[in-house]
Amino acid sequence: MANYVLTLALKTELWQEHILEKRLNIARMIYNSCLSEILKRHRKMINSSEYKEISNLDKKEQSKRYKELDKKYSISKFELNKYVKPMTQRFKKNIGSQMGQELAERAFATYEKFKYGKAKKVYFKSYGNFYSVREKGNITGLRRLLHILVRLKDSCNNKK
Repeated sequence: MANYVLTLALKTELWQEHILEKRLNIARMIYNSCLSEILKRHRKMINSSEYKEISNLDKKEQSKRYKELDKKYSISKFELNKYVKPMTQRFKKNIGSQMGQELAERAFATYEKFKYGKAKKVYFKSYGNFYSVREKGNITGLRRLLHILVRLKDSCNNKK
């Protein structure tokens, strides 16, 4: 199944831009926090004596032990989703829980690239450098916000 992206310029008013900027900035902070947490767990695992002992084992045993260490140090998508849950509850007026989970999974995908050698290092997103968010569904979240903003604008124009 093919995915396509259509990019359209939005004609927004200043107050709408402020809402979008605020939500993108909150999403950026959640993404950076998740990435920081997973890297912290990774460093803790690498510095452990168990991790250093694994290099002497054969490949099959190494793989098994790496999986055990990932579980011990809570390095998984599921654990990162549990980590992000309180943050999404704190910002529930701006970021939905599904969007928070998607940000956590995005951070985990970045970590996996680093872990498996496809990236030399990971980069945190700086202010104003986070342009897209997505969700697991299309009923809630930013799409819903844009729909409400358009409806508000239409109702304001009809009153004149």
